[in-house]
Amino acid sequence: MKQEELKTLLYDEIAKCNRCGFCLAVCPVYTVKGREWATPRGKNALIRAIIENKIDWTPEIEETLFRCTGCRLCTQTCFPAVETNQGVLAGRECLVDRRQYPKVVDRVVEALEKNFNISGESNQSRSMWVEGLGEVPDHKFQKERAEVIYFVGCVAAFYPMAHKIPQTFVRILDRAGVDFTILGGEEWCCGFPLIQAGMKEKMGKLVEHNEQKVKEVGAKAVVFACPSCYHTWKERYHTDAELLHSTQFMERLIEEKKIAFNNGIERKVTYHDPCDLGRNSGVYDPPRNILRKIPNLHLVELEGNRQLSVCCGGGGDLEMIDPELSAAIAQRKVEEIQRTGADEVVTSCQQCIRTISGYARKHKIKIRVKDITEVVWEAMVK
Repeated sequence: MKQEELKTLLYDEIAKCNRCGFCLAVCPVYTVKGREWATPRGKNALIRAIIENKIDWTPEIEETLFRCTGCRLCTQTCFPAVETNQGVLAGRECLVDRRQYPKVVDRVVEALEKNFNISGESNQSRSMWVEGLGEVPDHKFQKERAEVIYFVGCVAAFYPMAHKIPQTFVRILDRAGVDFTILGGEEWCCGFPLIQAGMKEKMGKLVEHNEQKVKEVGAKAVVFACPSCYHTWKERYHTDAELLHSTQFMERLIEEKKIAFNNGIERKVTYHDPCDLGRNSGVYDPPRNILRKIPNLHLVELEGNRQLSVCCGGGGDLEMIDPELSAAIAQRKVEEIQRTGADEVVTSCQQCIRTISGYARKHKIKIRVKDITEVVWEAMVK
């Protein structure tokens, strides 16, 4: 994106910012950094000054625009609802044009261009998590034709900390009698990391490939346990298939009596709304409806829940660009969870699982972190 293309944002969004400061109290980056540049209004002011040719791009601006989780909590608490994230992403695109961006991003771009996933491993390893299931069908959940495609996502496929999510979800689908398949090595990254890096023009090949696979399988629905994949497909893909997050699909299976629960163990849980599932996609009720259906499981809400949920620190490519800042934001999330007195925290995002449980484990904090698919599988009548 060239600087001239930013000008429409000046009038459509950035100029709406009246610098009131309501965003300061909720911005996860500002709560850690405590500097004006870290605030949403600070980012808006910088972008506006650049558009008006009052300042030029500098390394400090690079640091500012690439220190944002994309959580959009600022927009939620903003009276004119300024979409600061639009300006941030547009600014990142301008920085990419000028080769002024964190060079760690190049490693991810190279991995996506070579192997079609963020890990850099061979994409044929994308379904290795199936090996941890023990007895599985001969087709290992990969079929040529199916009613439903389960799009696993890079994080759950390649990072062991998140393997439980696809492992439990395919068990749920299999037990519920769903005609589904995974794409294995034919699943390519959805392109979300490229959008966040300011390089959305590089995702065309990924989108085209994934859309074609849906057609070849003849799927009527594509289901995602990863909110970022779900949000990206909803915003950037064109397909006749129905797009559903795993919580929406499991709620439907419960309503159709294909999932039933046993009495379970008496316990108190809290639920963390992932940014890309909640604020960015508007999915709040399905996960809560599921949890309330499980006998003897008592849901207590976090101080910041639903539209006001506080980011875990794992969004916007921040963990890759500034892991220390990401961890500091995760610390505040863990402290909020602890204040509920819940026995465990449940979420619906593989990246949130990694960020929250990773911080807790590193700092020897006893806190159980589970994806909602794990909770459902544990409670299902077997």
